[in-house]
Amino acid sequence: MNATPSTPIPSPSRERFALAVAAAVSLASLAGMGALGIAVGWSQRQIAVDFANVQPVAWLDSGAVSRGREAFATTCTACHNEDGKGRPGLGRDLTNSAFVRAATDDRLARMIADGRAADDPLNITKVAMPPRGGNDTLSEADLRDVVMFVRALQEPARVARGVSLVARPAAPTEAEIAAAAEMALAAAGGDEELAEYIASGTKLYASSCIACHGAAGVGMKGNGKALVNNEFIQGLDDDGLLAFIKRGRDPSDPRNTTGVGMPSKGGNPALSDDDILDIVCYLRTLQPDKPVATTGK
Repeated sequence: MNATPSTPIPSPSRERFALAVAAAVSLASLAGMGALGIAVGWSQRQIAVDFANVQPVAWLDSGAVSRGREAFATTCTACHNEDGKGRPGLGRDLTNSAFVRAATDDRLARMIADGRAADDPLNITKVAMPPRGGNDTLSEADLRDVVMFVRALQEPARVARGVSLVARPAAPTEAEIAAAAEMALAAAGGDEELAEYIASGTKLYASSCIACHGAAGVGMKGNGKALVNNEFIQGLDDDGLLAFIKRGRDPSDPRNTTGVGMPSKGGNPALSDDDILDIVCYLRTLQPDKPVATTGK
């Protein structure tokens, strides 16, 4: 009977060779003699030594990583993005940073606390990093937690399963939403439509502009200028401010008094024209006069 392709007939010579090799291995292993026996024995001993030298994974503290993620979400994502991979022209990619990898935890925490000047030789973006990322409320414990989160970004294998490494800001509570709406309505002088724009712009400012210009637009030393009672803002209508924010400002621009570049759209390419106009509405609330919507949306 002819064999089908799925049941090939083994070659007698190959069978005899395989049996001979198996017998030789068995005899050498039992007797501990001959080159093959020595090789097998050495391999077994080497494997045992290798296993004995394996170091256990040093797991990162899940609680610290989670707390650090929340602090990172509210303080660092404007420049370093939610995944820590950075934003062009703003913050570096932290997931493969050689500086982060080489620095001790204490050094990283101190660097975050002190910030980094635009002219620091190690600052390759030439965009200043404000002390504590511009968030003065970060405690020493918060800084250590942020360091643990950055470690997790670089070594996700050391993080327990189920711990997220995407730093998204927590959704505001109903009370926070109501308070923001009330403030926006007051700033809009009772105009409900304008109040919606202001509330949206307040939120967008916090995610795209606050790292350079500070909370409530008070500015950051060595970085973004104060936007409160700002003559430049007051001198442009909404269309002019929209065009300016979309374009950004180069450090070499004669009108750039800080020497720090402002990237297009504040480094957030996802901002639409409507988003920017909402930010403009918020910026109007920082000026002495009441905000006025000069551009329809």
